[in-house]
Amino acid sequence: MSVSLYRGEVDRYTKALADLQARAAQERMRATQERGSALRVQSSIRASTSASTLQSKLRQVHRHEEQAVRLEQRAADLDKRAATKQQSLSTAQRNLDRALADERRKQEREAARRRDEDLRRLRELENVQRASHGLTPPHSRVVGQFAPQVQYVANPPKPSVDEFKYDVCLSFAGEERTYVEMVAGGLKARDLRVFYDADEEVELWGKDLVEHFDHIYREASRYCVMFVSEAYARKPWTRHERRSALARAIEEDAEYILPARFDDTELDGLRPTVKWLDLREIAPETLTTFIVEKVSGSSD
Repeated sequence: MSVSLYRGEVDRYTKALADLQARAAQERMRATQERGSALRVQSSIRASTSASTLQSKLRQVHRHEEQAVRLEQRAADLDKRAATKQQSLSTAQRNLDRALADERRKQEREAARRRDEDLRRLRELENVQRASHGLTPPHSRVVGQFAPQVQYVANPPKPSVDEFKYDVCLSFAGEERTYVEMVAGGLKARDLRVFYDADEEVELWGKDLVEHFDHIYREASRYCVMFVSEAYARKPWTRHERRSALARAIEEDAEYILPARFDDTELDGLRPTVKWLDLREIAPETLTTFIVEKVSGSSD
């Protein structure tokens, strides 16, 4: 059975159980009312009550008590049916839980398959892009790892010895984290100092992030790689990062922001004349190489 069928079964048993429990509660309430009526009749009997009236009242009491017993028996029968229905509901719920677990595992396997397929296509694109730039393809790549130890033919950049804490900071929306994490891993493998938020959870803990990110994106980095996308344009935190980076670019009137686009979204403040890279055609390792070359050239 499918998840929807199991869920429908659980819903039916749940409704039936609630109905039985409500009916049992109603029968008990009626039994209580009958016993109350019997008590009221009994309390109306006085020493002066005539024999005929006494007999009539006693018959009334007897009828009320008999009816109360019948109602309580009905409630007990309904309780038994409810207990059986509860067992069926528990079984149906276990079946649903197993079906949901199977569905999750199936989705996870499919997601892993798509991720592996995406990485395979990225590696193919990487080889094409590297060949077009005269670079030797990487010796190895482990599928699913975002910080591969890749060997390159190009010489590593000279260490930065200036006032900047980071050679490059990465500004991106969470929707693009998979791609950006691969870039961050490649840059760190090349010994660049990179600000990538996931690496600094402890460092960021307790800080005023508005002030701290302003410092990172306006003062502490040599370059800012800005990963442009529709999600990047609409999110408040990336907007804050972008404003800080743009302020730095205006103050220095020099190359600082290195835009790379996932789509054609326009950003306020980023002039269309600024050269950008199209990530729809560039693999993460190729972008890593470009960034390394940029930082290396500025360090000469």
